[in-house]
Amino acid sequence: MIFALALIAALQSPAAVDRFEPLTLTDDRACTADQSLCVGLVYETRGGEPFFSPVVRTPDALPTPPENASGEVETYQPWVGLMRLAHGGYLAGVEMGSSSMYSGGGGQATELRLYRLDAKGDAGAAPVLTVPIRGSLIIRACFSEEDMEQRAGACHDEYSFDAVLTASGEAGDMPVFDYVTTATAYPRGASRSEDSLEKPPLKPADLVTVRDPKCSYSRRFTFDAAAGEYRPDSKLQDCSDYTMP
Repeated sequence: MIFALALIAALQSPAAVDRFEPLTLTDDRACTADQSLCVGLVYETRGGEPFFSPVVRTPDALPTPPENASGEVETYQPWVGLMRLAHGGYLAGVEMGSSSMYSGGGGQATELRLYRLDAKGDAGAAPVLTVPIRGSLIIRACFSEEDMEQRAGACHDEYSFDAVLTASGEAGDMPVFDYVTTATAYPRGASRSEDSLEKPPLKPADLVTVRDPKCSYSRRFTFDAAAGEYRPDSKLQDCSDYTMP
């Protein structure tokens, strides 16, 4: 299944290129402050395959996507950033959110899918960059009074992931991006791959939020014209403990 963008232009006013303009998200669209450009998602099917496809409309003429049109548990909304490229095209994004609920806890995560749009506002079928940008999980860790004592009253493990994507310069027709992530866990020593009750009892000094150095890192993305997508300067870390609810 492919999810793309709709770029809606009423009046395209000049703007600096190679930087993201902030957008305000309202309902099913995200618009610039002067309402000259809006990014929205439009659902349709082609060849029996459903996806969100790009269309060009004025803001007041943008069709509203049917609710839960994809039939999946994920949610989709325009990303609140838009870049006008020097060649006349655009970069705009879709946030794909997923969530899970389970006994005593739950989690949610958001993935950014960045698309390249041409000067008419039409996006390609596939994103040029896909990265996780947010994650938040709470997992139950106490099931008895003994567990509460061993955990020093901290009966949930908490995980947080946040990432920032910024333009750092231009390389040919496409900008270069810096991707910086920060991951934290509470309490000290929390890990989704280990049973916390098999570890030594927690102490009051362990009841702190700790930065995870493995999943707090930076990468630089440059556009690979032959591949038609962005590539990082080194492989991204596996941070699914934070980005998979």
